[in-house]
Parts: sequence; C-alpha cells; structure tokens
Amino acid sequence: MINTMDEDKKQLNAVHERDLGTLLKQFGIQEKFDNNELLCKFCKEMVNKDNIYSVLPEAGMFNLICDKPDCITQLMEYLGEKNITKTEQ
Repeated sequence: MINTMDEDKKQLNAVHERDLGTLLKQFGIQEKFDNNELLCKFCKEMVNKDNIYSVLPEAGMFNLICDKPDCITQLMEYLGEKNITKTEQ
C-alpha cells in the first residue's frame, strides 16, 4: 500500500513566540507564567519563555510542556493514547 500525503496530513496549531503572551492571557494564565509558577505536566519543572514547547488544553485547564526530549516524547505518547481512546469510543 502506498501512503499519499493526504493520508498523512494532521492538523497543527501553532503560535509564534511573539503571540505567546496573548495566548496565555486568553487562557488566563499569563500572570502565573510571568511569575514562573507553572510547571511542566511531565517533569514538574518550571516552564518559561525559554523552554516552553507546548500548551495542552485539557478538561478546562491548560498544561504546559517543556522542551526536554523526554517530556516531548511523553507528550507524543500521551496524545497518541488519547487519540486511540477517542477512536475506540
């Protein structure tokens, strides 16, 4: 079977770093972010503008993911598991 590009397309939501403050303000977490009060969902270390990798909206909350390779891997696995669960329902 040959995969075409159309079969492999996935939606990607991205925010330019200059718009991060606006996004965080919309989520109501900018002040905590600016005060270094937000931790990575996976490693529990502080997330700041220098190490933020992802913002993960979840159950009315917003989790941040840092740019450590292990945390990125855990995020991909987590999203994969959530996708499998959705398709099984």
